Amino acid sequence: MTVGDAENLAFDGLPVPVVRVRGAVLRYVNPAALEMLEADSPDAVLGRSILDFVHPLDRVRIAKRLSRLEDKARRYRGVEMLIRTCRGELRGVSISATAASLPEDGVVAVAVDITRRRMKTYLRETERNVVRLFENTTDIYYRIDAQGKLLMASPAVERILGYHCDELLGRDSSIFYADPKDRDALIEVLLRDKRIADYEVRLRGKQGQLVDVSISSHALFDDEGNYIAVEGVIRDLTERKQLERRLRVLATADELTGICNRRVFFERATAALQRTQRQRRPMGLMILDIDWFKKINDRFGHLGGDGALRAFAKAVGSELRDVDLFGRLGGEEFGIVLEDCPVSEAQTVGERIRVCIENLRLTPREGEQLRMTVSIGATACQAEDVRIEALFERADRALYQAKQAGRNCIRWEGGGG
Repeated sequence: MTVGDAENLAFDGLPVPVVRVRGAVLRYVNPAALEMLEADSPDAVLGRSILDFVHPLDRVRIAKRLSRLEDKARRYRGVEMLIRTCRGELRGVSISATAASLPEDGVVAVAVDITRRRMKTYLRETERNVVRLFENTTDIYYRIDAQGKLLMASPAVERILGYHCDELLGRDSSIFYADPKDRDALIEVLLRDKRIADYEVRLRGKQGQLVDVSISSHALFDDEGNYIAVEGVIRDLTERKQLERRLRVLATADELTGICNRRVFFERATAALQRTQRQRRPMGLMILDIDWFKKINDRFGHLGGDGALRAFAKAVGSELRDVDLFGRLGGEEFGIVLEDCPVSEAQTVGERIRVCIENLRLTPREGEQLRMTVSIGATACQAEDVRIEALFERADRALYQAKQAGRNCIRWEGGGG
């Protein structure tokens, strides 16, 4: 019989839990330790790592101390930790441990059950953590009863919706929805699925501002299955939605002038041609090119040129209807589609634009004036046109004729004069 075996026999009669560990593996547990671990027999625990029973919050700390014990034959007294028994119960224990006289006998540890004291401390810490999380989270945590009355809201509601927590308690939650029907739809989904995730909706803040949010929540039921409340989290999506809108604008608009970019212009012009042919209505297409634009860039620099392009787009846009399509094709070249517009009216629009640009005066630098003119090539949709490219080819030839004629004029090909 080894020294360790003799000690184990002595430990069997002790009223306190004693375990022997070697390499973190349980090699011996006395009856009191089996009771503490709620194990039906020694076979349920022997051969398992002692760390299997240590709460994850304490596991790293205990593993380090155990390693030091085995390596340096140190002693530890009153080391507190949480353990989980074989039946899944949490218990608090205070461990005193020492390395055995022979290395092969491992480490001997004696445990004292301090569950009540340890759990009180644990619960206080947990409560403090929950309160801190509740008060500092950037999302709104809320709870609303079955009648729709607000029972609880975290302080983030002030930042997101402008309300102080206290002034909201007891108020009907429908006041927060931009459209009260959205709340009814949300509740309907909740009662059906018991929970929702990332449900996007618009709320209305205290000052009437609209706020895009995402709601994730779950329904609460009593023991009889009756719906009693809903609780969850509201996340502010304002910045994300603004970014999405900005990206949509960038994807469809010319960054400098704000009007349609080339890709979108061609897509919408194609759709306009299809409607025109289907409905047998008139349509005109124009290509506008700022005359001598390189000279503007050379004289006033690219910043002056950019300012001229913005002013040009604004001036032309003021002469068009809201339904007209206007886009930048590239550089100083622009396109216009006049849908449901007879040739005579299109001619008037083109001349009006030419005069508007001729009369435009800019001052890119103090004491210096910038004047512009525009050449316009135009065409009218014909019965045989099935591709928008056919109209662009005619308008482009007409634009060439306008430049050959001395610029600052309009030329038509394929109808219109």
